[in-house]
Amino acid sequence: MDDADCSYVRRARVAFFGCVLLGLGASACGGTEAGEDEAGESGEAGESGDSDAGAQATYTYWADAKTVLDQKCATCHVDGDIAPFSLSSYGEVSAVAAVLPGAIESGSMPPWPPSETCNEYSHDRSLDEQEREILLTWLAEGAPEGDPADAPAEAGDQADSFSADVTLSLPEPYVPTKEPDDYRCFPVDWEGPEPYVTGFRVLPDQRSIVHHVIAFAADPDQLEAVAQLDAQDEGPGYTCYGGAGLPGARWVASWAPGSRGMTYPEGTGVRLDPGSQLIIQVHYNTSSSAPVADQSTLELSVAESVERPLVNQPLANPGWILGYEPMLIPAGEAEVKHATTIDLSDSLWANAIAETGAAEGEDLLLHFAGLHMHELGAHAKLTINRAEDAGTECVLDIPSWDFGWQGAYDLVEPIRIHPGDEIGLECTWDNSVMNQPIIDGELVEPTDVYWGEGTRDEMCLSVVTLSRP
Repeated sequence: MDDADCSYVRRARVAFFGCVLLGLGASACGGTEAGEDEAGESGEAGESGDSDAGAQATYTYWADAKTVLDQKCATCHVDGDIAPFSLSSYGEVSAVAAVLPGAIESGSMPPWPPSETCNEYSHDRSLDEQEREILLTWLAEGAPEGDPADAPAEAGDQADSFSADVTLSLPEPYVPTKEPDDYRCFPVDWEGPEPYVTGFRVLPDQRSIVHHVIAFAADPDQLEAVAQLDAQDEGPGYTCYGGAGLPGARWVASWAPGSRGMTYPEGTGVRLDPGSQLIIQVHYNTSSSAPVADQSTLELSVAESVERPLVNQPLANPGWILGYEPMLIPAGEAEVKHATTIDLSDSLWANAIAETGAAEGEDLLLHFAGLHMHELGAHAKLTINRAEDAGTECVLDIPSWDFGWQGAYDLVEPIRIHPGDEIGLECTWDNSVMNQPIIDGELVEPTDVYWGEGTRDEMCLSVVTLSRP
């Protein structure tokens, strides 16, 4: 999931603009006190919002800008949420109006990592051309407020249509202990009434510190390994950085700020075997808020059977993972690239493909795709390389990798994979001197890096959601 907030001040290359925005935002959060209405700090239009300015303006807050801000910004920039300041009222927006154009023009806000030239995805948080034009013109003309009576009717909340069958909360409250980022995995027994998960929604308990949530499935034969991880770490759950800390754990659901409930395509679902556990990974970020006890909740819709089972399949080069083709990222190198191709007809992936119910030689549909690297990541791309040199189709391209904004992306049109097609995976890292973490105030010296689960290790993998047509 390119954020201009200061939530990720861990490297020497931190953008100056993000820190300026956070500094201004801190004062903006106090711009509208309790009991004041949205029209301004005293319920009256400010200097930029007088009636003459509103009448002459191309756009006004109430008639135009508010709709865009509410839909694309205020899902995160709202009191009590993960963003460091609120953009939910005219007083709050006008207080930071001078710095908003830079974030909009650079594309850093709203954060939407996928390249716009690769493919189309549902739930796109980025601004389209009309939305950009409305906000930039409105800001350039002094951000006039206009008349509250001009506000269009609010659309209904789509998340209200989600119907939960199973509700799972973290086993007990947890207070983050690592700052500013704490990645924690919580095992939860799966006791769902039906075996297929058909949709999900995350209800963060403490929105101000919950940055993202991923739910993995641990099959019954993996529970002993999960118990060992849990026992080795004090407190609720265990530390998990790159994933669930468990080879082969399958993705079930993922959430990031601004996300709503997700329903899988009609007639599909992810199977969870009886006796399984869900490993709920929560990324806590305390850059803008003090650590507090969190007990977030995951809601799921389930079904007894589905027409087309879904498989969330991790894809990578086994040689990188096992070390017989080392994924070396040499110390000091600013641009290191590794690439691989994956043939889904290979016996290595046979069990996963069989779980979709696809017959040998049958096409597959790719519905969702995600990419995963660690902190040195710079660029990642996933493609379908058509058989017999019939061309390449872009699935997902993240041109400017940000570990804090990774996720799975829902393709507007599923991609059909034919027998003989291959999946291409390519990752680029920056292991230069100036792209290292700062620890105890010191810039760490670069070292050779390989595949691994640790904070200073790296990965290059994709998770794709597949079904038969």
